[in-house]
Amino acid sequence: MLNFYTHINQLTPENRKRVFPMLFDWFYLEHPVVLEYFKLVNTLEEASVFILPIDVGYYFSNNKKNEVDSFIALAKENNKQVWIYSAGDFGITLNSNIITFRLGGFTSKMNNQTYILPSFVNDPYDTIYKKEWQPIVKEEKPTIGFVGNADGSFIKWSKEFLIYTKQQIKRLLKKDYSDSQSFFPSSSKRYKLLEKLKRNKGINATFIYRNKYRAGAVTREQKEKTTLAFYENIEQNLYIFCLRGSGNFSVRFYETLIMGRIPLLIDTDVRLPFHDTINWNEHCILATSENFVDKIIAFHKNHTTKELIEIQEKIGN
Repeated sequence: MLNFYTHINQLTPENRKRVFPMLFDWFYLEHPVVLEYFKLVNTLEEASVFILPIDVGYYFSNNKKNEVDSFIALAKENNKQVWIYSAGDFGITLNSNIITFRLGGFTSKMNNQTYILPSFVNDPYDTIYKKEWQPIVKEEKPTIGFVGNADGSFIKWSKEFLIYTKQQIKRLLKKDYSDSQSFFPSSSKRYKLLEKLKRNKGINATFIYRNKYRAGAVTREQKEKTTLAFYENIEQNLYIFCLRGSGNFSVRFYETLIMGRIPLLIDTDVRLPFHDTINWNEHCILATSENFVDKIIAFHKNHTTKELIEIQEKIGN
């Protein structure tokens, strides 16, 4: 049991979408496993850890940074550890000696007190994809899938650069406190790398390119249709191409894992969850933008049908 202290009064209906993830399960869902391991205490002396209740970016964006500073100072005065959650594509890096949980970032810029959380996705087998899971048997050539935003046009590149420029201006004007990063036109880069896979005769590629997020779906029917096509593509291919988006992490990576398929993840200085305890090379293919084609071919060649089925079963369970 871990005793924690937090500002319980900030766990309101309005803050539901930006609350610290563990507190979401503890307070809003009252998940029995979380309740078993985490206990709220009222006195500072009883607490093992202080948990900032809301995404740190919310405080910064609403001129409440002083609340963050006061919370950290109170914890340090009582010799307590501090946990914070930094949400969003980019996240915020604090200089204080605290534990930070975030969705992505650059591992070369993060300290050993920064932990990556997986993207929170619902199991499609419990929601939209009404089909029993089955492993894919090894074929002569690796089969790789992708459905998503990939566009090699100059117009798309220009739009991404415009979005990046606006973000940088907001940071300069102190309207956005998230970490800055170099320009990364994700849609354009995806297209170029995917085309390399398609041109290789040793690979069977099944790609569906979209020029908008979720193919621009607006209505519920459209969203269900495009979502189903997305998961059908994952289910039908042993490997799935994964590359970061605006932030330096891939939601598709976790969607692939939950479907029991093997991600081909382009390493852009990413840090994965439990990076210091999980050997991710046993569960996915980590490659660079230079060697990813050779890596998937070699991985497929060097694993038997039994081994590939075992990998799918491990990551899907």
